[in-house]
Amino acid sequence: APSFALLLGLRLANALLVQTFIHPDETWQSLEVGHRLAFGYGFVTWEWRHALRGFAHPLLFAGVYRALRVLGLDDTFLITAAPYVLVAVIAAAVDYATFHFARRVAGREVARWALFCSVVSWSMSSGVMRPLVNSAETAFTAAAFAHWPWSQPQARARSGSLPLPLVFAALACIIRPTSGALWLVAGLVLLVRQPRPRRISRTIRIVSTAAVIGAAALAAMLAIDYVGYQRWVFPPYQFYLFNVHEGLATWFGESPPLYHLYVSLPILFTSMLPFVIHGVYTAFCTQRVTCEPAVVALGASVLFSLVGHMEYRFLYPLLPIGFVYAAVSINALATQKTARLIALLLLLTNIVPALYLNLVHQRGVVDVMKHLRQGARAGDVSDIGFLMPCHSTPFYSHLHVNIPMWFLSCEPPLTQAALDSHYWEADDFEQHPAEFLGALFSESAEEASMRLRRSKPSHLVLYAGMAQRIQNVLGDLGYHESARFFNTHFAGDSRRQGDVLVYRLSGTQSS
Repeated sequence: APSFALLLGLRLANALLVQTFIHPDETWQSLEVGHRLAFGYGFVTWEWRHALRGFAHPLLFAGVYRALRVLGLDDTFLITAAPYVLVAVIAAAVDYATFHFARRVAGREVARWALFCSVVSWSMSSGVMRPLVNSAETAFTAAAFAHWPWSQPQARARSGSLPLPLVFAALACIIRPTSGALWLVAGLVLLVRQPRPRRISRTIRIVSTAAVIGAAALAAMLAIDYVGYQRWVFPPYQFYLFNVHEGLATWFGESPPLYHLYVSLPILFTSMLPFVIHGVYTAFCTQRVTCEPAVVALGASVLFSLVGHMEYRFLYPLLPIGFVYAAVSINALATQKTARLIALLLLLTNIVPALYLNLVHQRGVVDVMKHLRQGARAGDVSDIGFLMPCHSTPFYSHLHVNIPMWFLSCEPPLTQAALDSHYWEADDFEQHPAEFLGALFSESAEEASMRLRRSKPSHLVLYAGMAQRIQNVLGDLGYHESARFFNTHFAGDSRRQGDVLVYRLSGTQSS
């Protein structure tokens, strides 16, 4: 078996390479919330004000920040580095559990290849290696997979073998309640394949065990969220009301029904995908490896596709299953010569994009926060405004100085009825930037009443693409460019084109 310490060391080295910002949720739904809990200042998004999110995941990072505060190390580089130590532990746990999962269902040789796939996968080294709730969910899910009573001679269910994986599954659901869809499928598959003799008694035992652990998990979730919100709330219900009942999940982007099939899976597995497909086929034909995990992955993917908004990271918990079947394929195809070629193919097609995504793509939005933090600590930056699509950069978790900061609002409406009349600043600014700025900083009460008026901050942050459109307006307002940071070679969003620029208000100190 691999050494967890060795895997952790590998992921700690991996953490040093993560210097970019890909998903807003990697800070805004974890680090920002944890920072506010630990230090008493910061910003929380609308989901937290309306209790759509659970506190279990942010509390992990709040613990990291609190430890730094107690040790007096929060004003060091550790304020941004320490959370990634926790992320490294999470990713190493996924690697470790994936090996044991593969060994139980397919044997040691397949397990070695599964571990190799997990370690080199870009989805692990650049995706799971971020402080996303999906990453922690994946770690608990992988641990549950490793102990689950799959129908396989090498992994027969034993008396008392179910509670432990159910505990890990419950933890995954506490961290991210939508993980329940995956475990609903896994549970149904487990019940359906129970042998006819004593089927009723077995079913009762499985259901009763799941009910007890589920009730304990529900109580734990309620208690955790009571601590976070200081009142009794049930975030999964609020989440349901917004995303399903009101049908507003598509506010964040609408995905086609088969998105996970032809977008998410190819993105997650890239060059491994042919091996994953061949591995499932091999398992089905030879019957030497159970196909149950593949059935669970397919069923969960279908359930995850029932909402209008989908992202590939929602399928992170299925990565261990994919790695196992890729390993089944590689183990069947590899000879002494082809094994090296396959390993080289997977290395080149995963490590290269991972390095680019970790070191280059969208690093300017992180670099600008380091720059502003230095200026704020020196007293040169007094307040900051972000004229960008909302959540384009990290926030107080990276600045770690309690000065006023604001960004353009983009909160969704809470009901379908309010959709047509809903106003959001980010869209207004994108459509009419010059007029918006004129009114935003206007001293005229008539103009300012149209929206929340703000005083001019000492520094503004925006993308170069927008700066070109409002260069003259910024000059008239007294701002001039003081710093520029490369961000990306390509932007998937036209609003995020070009470098990240810092504009300073004339008459303020230089930063």
